[in-house]
Amino acid sequence: MENMRVKHLVSFLLFLSLTRICTPSPNPEANQKHFVLVHGAGHGAWCWYKVSTLLTSIGHNVTALDLAASGVNPKQVQQLHSLPDYVEPLMRFMKSLPPKERVILVGHSMGGAAISIAMEKFPEKIYIAVFATAFMPGPALNYLNLSSQVMSSTHSQITTSHTLSKIC
Repeated sequence: MENMRVKHLVSFLLFLSLTRICTPSPNPEANQKHFVLVHGAGHGAWCWYKVSTLLTSIGHNVTALDLAASGVNPKQVQQLHSLPDYVEPLMRFMKSLPPKERVILVGHSMGGAAISIAMEKFPEKIYIAVFATAFMPGPALNYLNLSSQVMSSTHSQITTSHTLSKIC
């Protein structure tokens, strides 16, 4: 029951955010936005079918992406060795945008990590980002900091493990 309440609250908050962005203006073309929908782990672009249909029906451009080894993306999970490998389809898409186009990124779950990386690499191409129950690193813990912390932690564990194996 509690889980259902959380889902309803999240849906309502997302609706409020999108309502603000999607409010009609006298000039329909000026109000048309491009939404880029990024799924969470274990999902694909298909999970956005209701949101995509609603946004398209009110005149917005919508792109729902399949991240690597997800949905219809041909990569296999064994080919992914890092988070950048996983989010590569989003990075390729962001690079392909025309110079003046700005998109609204929407990420769910692990899609939050993907849109965080896109925000760091392409700030000039992003109008706003929406984290829908998504992983959201803070200013002190961005992707680049997180990556270096994980690498130093892994190096420390490997060194400790190697030292312990020599002692024992």
